[in-house]
Amino acid sequence: MLNISSRQLRIFVSAAKHLNYTRAAEEVHISPPAVSMQIKEIELQVDAPLFIKDGRKLRLSSTGEYFLNHARHILQTLHESERVIEQIKGNRIEIIKVGIISTAQYFLPQVLKLFREKHSEYKIILEIRNREQLVELLRDGQIDIAIMGLVPKEIDTKVYAITNHPHVFIANFGHPLTKLKKIQPEALNDLDFISREKGSGTRAHMETFIQDHDIHPIIIMEMSSNESIKQAVIAGLGISFVSQHTIANELKNNQLKILKVLDTPINRKWHVVTLNPMSINRSVELLKDFILNQSEIIITKLLS
Repeated sequence: MLNISSRQLRIFVSAAKHLNYTRAAEEVHISPPAVSMQIKEIELQVDAPLFIKDGRKLRLSSTGEYFLNHARHILQTLHESERVIEQIKGNRIEIIKVGIISTAQYFLPQVLKLFREKHSEYKIILEIRNREQLVELLRDGQIDIAIMGLVPKEIDTKVYAITNHPHVFIANFGHPLTKLKKIQPEALNDLDFISREKGSGTRAHMETFIQDHDIHPIIIMEMSSNESIKQAVIAGLGISFVSQHTIANELKNNQLKILKVLDTPINRKWHVVTLNPMSINRSVELLKDFILNQSEIIITKLLS
């Protein structure tokens, strides 16, 4: 039987995530030599190398990849066990960790407010990240529920569709394209573009559109903030591609205008995502069901 501690598993999972002992050491708050020593101890236990050095780079061995899946599952199970034990002990306040893409911050906090009004015994910790980061947090058991558009294929999840999530091209009122009632996609060629960063769901949707229509806008800026993108477009720096849910106020105030590009809006779906198998804790399912029931109502009000 393997005699590996949960601490060693966390060190290994961190090293596998970063493929770098120094960055793993920073994450788990020990020295790089200590990370190396713990990895060697695990390798002695499993009697096989977990990592392979490829020049200066580090990669997982086939044993390491297999062991990683089980290590994550064990850590997730331990995390859930701790939560259940706290409930059994009678602790009233329970924590639910929710991760959302930045676009969802325009409606999800209102849903969480309604949830807390009905279930004050729960404390919500909210992480706002891009899609790529959310997938990582969910995979590592650092959040219980994720709200995103583009469904992750990288990990085994349960996915529940919420409602439509339209994406549109926008410009300020002074842009020449705003005067057109019908815009061919090729009209976007060689225009200055302000884009979300790589790893975001919005960026992925935009790249799919421009590839499908063989257009080549000039990306002059990349930003990780929807608010910064909106202000840049309002200032006339270029056009952008955004979730329509993020621009409700700017449309009402005549600061931005949706460009009538053919084949848009691009309608995707909002999704609630949990790991598969889903958390054994009833609170996660309770919040998931509440989000599914209330989000469409909030979003409809947002767009009206």
